[in-house]
Amino acid sequence: MKNVLIALSISGLSFASVNAMAGEDFAALDTDQSGTISMSEAQAHTALAEQFKELDVDANGELSETEFANFKG
Repeated sequence: MKNVLIALSISGLSFASVNAMAGEDFAALDTDQSGTISMSEAQAHTALAEQFKELDVDANGELSETEFANFKG
């Protein structure tokens, strides 16, 4: 049981780290600090630009933090 709790704790830390990194990436790509990433901002990251239309589920031309969270770069 102790090993299971340790494993869960470690995986939780890893997940938190990934989310923190995604938030930092989002902030770095949101150069105009509008709270979204436009296609022109996404051009700074080739893989993101390639996935932009797929990620923009509401088709408003911008990626929210929620949409960006689905980015697999």
